[in-house]
Amino acid sequence: MRLLKNIAVLIAVLLIVGCEANGEESSEVIYQSVAAVQVYERSEFAVTREFTGVVVPARSTDIAFEFGGTVEFMLAAEGDRFEEGDLLAQLDTALLEIERRQLQAQLNEARANLRLAMANLKRQKSLESDGFASQQRRDELEAARDATKASIAQLQASLDGNEVRLQKAHLYAPFSGVVGERYLEEGGSASAGRPVLRALETQRLEAHVGVPRSLAGHMKVGQLVTVRVGETVIEAEVLAVGAELKSRSHTATVRIQLPVQQLMAGSLVELELVDSISATGFTVPQSALTASLRGLWRVYVLAPAGDGLHKVEARDLQLRYSGESEAFVEGGLSDGELVVTQGVHKIVPGQLVRLVDSGKPS
Repeated sequence: MRLLKNIAVLIAVLLIVGCEANGEESSEVIYQSVAAVQVYERSEFAVTREFTGVVVPARSTDIAFEFGGTVEFMLAAEGDRFEEGDLLAQLDTALLEIERRQLQAQLNEARANLRLAMANLKRQKSLESDGFASQQRRDELEAARDATKASIAQLQASLDGNEVRLQKAHLYAPFSGVVGERYLEEGGSASAGRPVLRALETQRLEAHVGVPRSLAGHMKVGQLVTVRVGETVIEAEVLAVGAELKSRSHTATVRIQLPVQQLMAGSLVELELVDSISATGFTVPQSALTASLRGLWRVYVLAPAGDGLHKVEARDLQLRYSGESEAFVEGGLSDGELVVTQGVHKIVPGQLVRLVDSGKPS
């Protein structure tokens, strides 16, 4: 019996000690730690916008012969590179060569006739001095001389024209570049002005981008802009800003010089422009936002509660712009307030928290 009493007393003592220990533990309150940033009202916010364009050669042209004929040689195929002045194609010049020989023979005959006319005229003048020739005969010889000179001039002009046609029967590269497309083959019939091949200049590339009038009006020649082609980010220079809007897109074409020559014509390019929008509101980190009711968004603000603690308050506001890392919001906030930036899903309005980090003002 005495043993049972001792056991009961020991159990009672243990219970009392346990209750005291539990009481001590329950008196220690652990407060949630949060990070926050101070926000200030702004009268405008910047939005980064992207506009799509295309990479084009600085110069491109369809090359054609000035007169018709049969294509004898095509010395450049699609994709071939060439230098300025290289021979790209040639017409059959057999008929032009025959015409040249004919004209040269006629010119030689006319020159011989001129020498004969000059000799006859010289003899006529000698006879006149001796009184054995008439003035009429002299006039006839001078007229024959002048007609022969005119014939020589005409034949020489025809020879010059033949030489020009012989030169133009050869198609030379107007600049260094690459053949974009070949329209004819050897033996094909080339018409005057009909394209034979398309030449693209690859040493200088441009991007042509359509930009809304509100932004294009603020762009200037020589301005440096950021463009992206695939994964390549390039700093480029504005060459020109279009003076008229396209009828379909209502955008102005901006020409941008690309310093990278390894790009391919026809590639898509993204132009990044910063657009400043006038509006009153606050910039907050994206991580501070949570969805609320009726299309609104919510942030949590910290109000001082003493002893280094802050009380959580909920504020509903309108989202004006959402970027990758920041958002611009209207209403619900005041200058200098602390907005919780991390762990918003772990806190509720009215909760006391401890501030561990205060970010730079936004």
